[in-house]
Amino acid sequence: MIVLTGLLAAGLVLGCDSEKPQPAEPQQPPKVSLPFEKIKMDQGTELGIIKLNNVDKIFIAGKFSRTGALTKMGDVIYIGNTNTKTISEAKLDGEDLKITKADVVKDVPEDSFISNDGKNLIYRNADGKIDALAADGTVTAFSDKKIKGMVGVPGKAEVLSFAFGTAVMRYGVADGKVGSEMNVVIPQERDKLLQDPNGITCDGTNVYMYGTTLDGKMSVGAVAVYSLDGAKQYVLGNKYDKDRSPGFLASAFDVAVTEDYIVVFDGNIRRIDIFNKKDGSIVDTMKADKMFDGQTGVQLLAMEDNEVLAIVRPGSKSEHESGDKVFMLKMYKS
Repeated sequence: MIVLTGLLAAGLVLGCDSEKPQPAEPQQPPKVSLPFEKIKMDQGTELGIIKLNNVDKIFIAGKFSRTGALTKMGDVIYIGNTNTKTISEAKLDGEDLKITKADVVKDVPEDSFISNDGKNLIYRNADGKIDALAADGTVTAFSDKKIKGMVGVPGKAEVLSFAFGTAVMRYGVADGKVGSEMNVVIPQERDKLLQDPNGITCDGTNVYMYGTTLDGKMSVGAVAVYSLDGAKQYVLGNKYDKDRSPGFLASAFDVAVTEDYIVVFDGNIRRIDIFNKKDGSIVDTMKADKMFDGQTGVQLLAMEDNEVLAIVRPGSKSEHESGDKVFMLKMYKS
């Protein structure tokens, strides 16, 4: 009897607890959705575009660089200011692009690249060698290779080296420095479709080298895509050569690679071209003047959710006084 009474009492207590109102889960703030304006591209694909506010009058285009004037780690965007020869930290705050920490690196050569290895900012110093900037502000020697650029491999402790006349090499990173050579990704004896490269980017799986080449006697653009192991995937920029994927490029000044797309700024004919990353097929194309009001130079940075940050050099000196123009492009997955 005593045991039964105890069990009944315990059941009543448990029943009372279960009927008590549970504390409400904290409300999550709604995700801010930027007010993208949808624009029809040449073949009818919808591209979202929004003009962002350049709050601190950021300039990156004193000398237009095609080897990386922007890089991103987490939500921090590193911007190379060629006017002051410095690198600053910036963040997007709603529709505003703001400098959060100015001049974290000084005395940066005008043509220095900016990239990162997932942990540290990497850039070329005044001596032509490569330094790394840690989160605590410590600067250490990263590599003594005198090359045009170096790109971190997302998700891996690896980097890729780049120079006009040499092979693209893959290296491991250990103890905060470039370590042993792993393999040749793109050979020095380049594919005939990409003789004069401007730069490289990497999405963690493939390497994208972009630039110009000759198609017969005509100078045209191309983007050559290789796996990290050096296997050729495809080449973009069809004109006459049957080995290229369709989608003619007069030039390839800058490239951003998102989850699903390859976005190319064709500076020679002022055009934005979007390709399917899976197979190199053309998605759509559009005159950049329709988006950027006839401006002259565009640099691209891949963001999350198939978005691309575009920083655009103004077309006149008076416009330039208010800073470079800043846009966000959103690709809608087809």
